Amino acid sequence: MSASHPNNKRSSGRLGLAATTATRVAADLRRRILAGELQPGQRLKLDELAALCGVSHMPVREALHELEGEGVLEVLPHRGATIRGVDERFVRNFYDVRAAIEGILTRRCAERMDATGLAALRSAAHAFEAAAASDRLEELIAANRRFHDTLNTGADNPEALRMLAQGRLLAEALRQRFGYGPLRTGVVVDEHAQIVSAIAARDAARAAALAQQHALTAGDDLLARMRSP
Repeated sequence: MSASHPNNKRSSGRLGLAATTATRVAADLRRRILAGELQPGQRLKLDELAALCGVSHMPVREALHELEGEGVLEVLPHRGATIRGVDERFVRNFYDVRAAIEGILTRRCAERMDATGLAALRSAAHAFEAAAASDRLEELIAANRRFHDTLNTGADNPEALRMLAQGRLLAEALRQRFGYGPLRTGVVVDEHAQIVSAIAARDAARAAALAQQHALTAGDDLLARMRSP
């Protein structure tokens, strides 16, 4: 067997480094969107982003395409990228889709989740309850994401997970901006507990219905917060 050519190794190393840098840039841009540093509707210029992130144009382009695939950006030829605008229509459509998909995933969880998965789900529900007691918004959002990630990945349906990822960051950015209603976190704690209980009982129909209603009430709460003066 012939030895690898040094140029091939260098080329492979550069490609790997570029991919790693693009992933880091994408994560940085997600963080800035969640923090409100980059706003919906804002145009993102390649030169400015490269300077902001301290990298060359190439990883920024790759990061923008990654975020475009997640439904966060709209990338137009020769015009750069724009963070998708969000309004009440976006929120309603997002949570309608989320309710439908999470209903399916939760049904599958109730049919197939083992004891290890159920323990992880209970732990995630308890983590949200603890975050609700502290009333720190960033912790609440992260704990809620953990619960739903644990629930949804338990269904073993990567295609559905990719669809759920569309627009999720923008919805979380809105939640970061507007927060939860005054009674919402207590309701979420109860709804999580009911979902876990239905899955533990292998009641697939009830688990699916609870998950759908949970998503819809989350959308209603966010819309109400957006409409508040």
